[in-house]
Amino acid sequence: MLIRIEVSDADLEAMECDSVDEFEEPIRNQLDNGVVTSDGGAGADWMAEYDLEIIKVD
Repeated sequence: MLIRIEVSDADLEAMECDSVDEFEEPIRNQLDNGVVTSDGGAGADWMAEYDLEIIKVD
């Protein structure tokens, strides 16, 4: 699975990130650990393997 996120400078600023790399870390953590199923499973437990692509847009 490919998860593609388009992010602007304003988005990075709103999330207090100086770069796409800095933005990627909390997003990946949220996908792996923050998504919780009704029975308490984490995203990493039930999501298919994924590639995360973050594209900076104007």
